Amino acid sequence: MDFFEAQDRAKRNTGKLVLLYLLAVAGIIISVYMVSLFAFSTQVEGAVPLWSPGWLITVAIIVMITILIGTVHRVSQLRKGGSAVAELLGGRKVNPSTTDTYERRLMNIVEEMSIASGLPVPDVYVLDNEENINAFAAGFGTNDAAVGVTRGSLEQLTRDELQGVIAHEFSHIFNGDMRLNIRLIGVLNGILLIHIMGMIVMRSALYSGAMRGNRSGKGNSALPLILFGVSLVIIGYIGMLFGRMIQSAISRQREYLADAAAVQYTRNPDGLAGALNKIASKKKGAEIKDGHAMEMSHLFFASSFHSALDALFATHPPIDERIKALNPAIQSEKRRKVQEQFRRDHVSGVSEPSGSKGGFGGHAAITPEVILGAIGSIGAGQVNRAGKLLQGIPVSLREAAHEPLAAEALIYAMMFSADGDSGEPIPAWLEEVVSDEIADEVRKYVPELLNGDRKWFLPLAELSLPALRHLSKEQYQTFRSVLERAAIDEGPENLFTFALEKMVIHQLDPSFLKNKKPEIRHHNLKTLASELTVLLSALSHASDKVSEKAWQAALIPIKKVKPDGMELLPPEKCGLKELDAALDELAASANPVKKYIISSVIYCVTADQQVSTEEAELVRAVSEVLDTPIPLGAMG
Repeated sequence: MDFFEAQDRAKRNTGKLVLLYLLAVAGIIISVYMVSLFAFSTQVEGAVPLWSPGWLITVAIIVMITILIGTVHRVSQLRKGGSAVAELLGGRKVNPSTTDTYERRLMNIVEEMSIASGLPVPDVYVLDNEENINAFAAGFGTNDAAVGVTRGSLEQLTRDELQGVIAHEFSHIFNGDMRLNIRLIGVLNGILLIHIMGMIVMRSALYSGAMRGNRSGKGNSALPLILFGVSLVIIGYIGMLFGRMIQSAISRQREYLADAAAVQYTRNPDGLAGALNKIASKKKGAEIKDGHAMEMSHLFFASSFHSALDALFATHPPIDERIKALNPAIQSEKRRKVQEQFRRDHVSGVSEPSGSKGGFGGHAAITPEVILGAIGSIGAGQVNRAGKLLQGIPVSLREAAHEPLAAEALIYAMMFSADGDSGEPIPAWLEEVVSDEIADEVRKYVPELLNGDRKWFLPLAELSLPALRHLSKEQYQTFRSVLERAAIDEGPENLFTFALEKMVIHQLDPSFLKNKKPEIRHHNLKTLASELTVLLSALSHASDKVSEKAWQAALIPIKKVKPDGMELLPPEKCGLKELDAALDELAASANPVKKYIISSVIYCVTADQQVSTEEAELVRAVSEVLDTPIPLGAMG
């Protein structure tokens, strides 16, 4: 799967949503127009003309304003992203340090999937009041995503089955489905507002003074109002029919794709099939009791709402068809296991090629094509590898990543131990700006990190993100300022400090600041000549003893589209300050441009067919800023 193409395809589906939305609005306007003419005709003598342009325009304006208000209101409610959706459904955020057995298993699965995929660890929610099996992923992007599961999923699914469900939801995150899903919620709420208005009109008429006057024989003026209200209620239901059509048109095929991706990620189709079988075995296996179940049905792993219209407008394919579609994958996986067992039993001394520098997915050497092909997916065995890596991290460090203040101290400790220097653990200035408790925690973690494995650092940073989102706004501002100062003080010799600062700030800023994502300003590389030159020059100096060789390699994938006049800059003109500004501007690029940028970056660092730890960390920072997830192991 091409990650960038999948993201663009999701954006194109937004155009499809707009078209269906406009058709639904047009249908509602015509319906309200006809009903209002009928209501008016009961109050006047003579025939009322069917064609009244002035009245049609008036009705159209009123309907469009009403629907727009409903849409904007709901989208503004959900502006926080996935967490807002989860809370609207009655979700409870899972504490990263939870000791509940079921919740700990869920957190382990989500963390493994995040580390394996290169996606930030999302917030995790449990719908405690829902006893049936279901799950969802929601958000505007990867840095405000949330994954939620029902209590029934936690208690009724095995670990393999729950992993399959979570992998399905991660596929929606990869494919850019979440933003479209939230927009669809807003659309449906706008259409539903017509129904709500009808209820208000009808109730107002029933309990108005006019109705009381009618009972005393003083007129019948409330009757048209009641009829109009009833008609709006009916039109509201027609609007919801349009909404179900829109949900069905956009959602159904994506579920098959997410199922297939989940099998690819976990290499275990039996797990996903088992979860679907358990849903199919119960009459209401995936039904959600919450009142928002219908408008949010398209978010869920399986249909959360059922009606007589399911055969025509269900948001998900039938469960038995989804299970049937998994059968070829199940058979293929069984054949693979048999073949592996045969090799173990009959072929001695054969092992997977390790490659000179690690490699990805069994490749003997790191190549840019392999890394680029891995973006937006999880290669075979990556989830298991992530699980083993996490298990290898000392419990004390993993627990620290799950507590807000301890996670803050852990990030500082990684920044001050990345250079491997065992001298003064922390700088004097840090003790002046943080509490004694945090300073003591930093001192405790630094020796453990110095004596540990550098491969722990990035996963620990990712694991810390959910806990760090629990900081207060004031605490975050202090934390952010410390990161920025540390990146400056550590200097260009310690690229990890810079990379960590960019990664953490990019992921956490949307949770604390108003700016969600930069506005897309660049649709080709021509407007990014200076920024791209700074980035590739900095990488060239960091990635190879012969900088010119790395620079020339970086130009290979962009030779047909690169800006004119690009030349390798000297180190003093592409320092961390210049690189920081360049990355901020590159983040405002469209997906096709980001694909060129990340391709050029990867060609640059693999020019010598190996990727050092420092190079991998810097590339990871670039990929985070560009919202381009690079899976665990892709960089060696």
